[in-house]
Parts: sequence; C-alpha cells; structure tokens
Amino acid sequence: MPTLSDREVLTTLDERMQSFVRRQEMMFVATGEPDDGHDCTFVTGGPGFVRVLSVNRLAWPEFDDTSLSGAIDDIRRDPRISLLFVDFARGAIGLHVSGLAKVLDDGAMRRAYRRLNLDPSLELVADRRPTRWITVYVAEAYLSAPGELD
Repeated sequence: MPTLSDREVLTTLDERMQSFVRRQEMMFVATGEPDDGHDCTFVTGGPGFVRVLSVNRLAWPEFDDTSLSGAIDDIRRDPRISLLFVDFARGAIGLHVSGLAKVLDDGAMRRAYRRLNLDPSLELVADRRPTRWITVYVAEAYLSAPGELD
C-alpha cells in the first residue's frame, strides 16, 4: 500500500486520511489565545467520534460536562486550531490537521447536517444529546511520521 510522505502537506483530507480519522478513539486538540498562551487537551470517544463531514470539514460532539470548556472559550476568541490523531498500535503514525474551528449548537448542526439525526450513537452517551459541536475547516493535513494509514 502506498504511504504518504511525512513532508507532504495537503489542504484537504484524502480518502486514506478520512478513513484513518473515522477509526480513531482519541485526539489531542490545541487551541490558543493570543494574550493567554496555548492550551492542549486530550479528547476521547468511541471509534468515529470525530465525524468527517467533507474533504475539508471535521466535527465532534461536545456535552455540558466536557473538559474542553476552556478550549471552547479559546475557539470563540481565536478560531485557529490544531488536531493530532495518533495510532500508537501501528507505529505511532500521527495525522496533524490544522484549520479554523467554530462552535455550533446541536440544533444548528443537525439542521446543517441532517444525516446526524440518523446517527444512533449520538443518543447513547449518558442518554443525552450533545449540547454543541466543534467543527474544523481543514487548512492543512499531514503525517508526522511516514507510514500507512490503512
């Protein structure tokens, strides 16, 4: 299987990257605020908790008791964001995604992406729906180490 060079930076997620994201159960989220410094948060969920909405848009649900409340404030002040997905089991392949984030309430997200209404996994987290979503418009995507994404 062909590998993606660790030096190749894409402006969209190719099919291999999309598949890789759909399998991940965790990621690191880096946000920053110019006057306050930067923040890095570890986020987990089941496989596919990060939804691939298109070749240049990702999203994941957030709940009231999330550890990302500081990051959400950062995003509202400065939308620049970086995500790191790491597959430790396959040689620590890391997929970096940088772009601009936006926080949307659950109703707005479900109106914009109606297929989310058909996703039963969104109703199974503590018997409640997400209160909001964090969406990311992809500007850059690249691997931190050469390797196979499949």
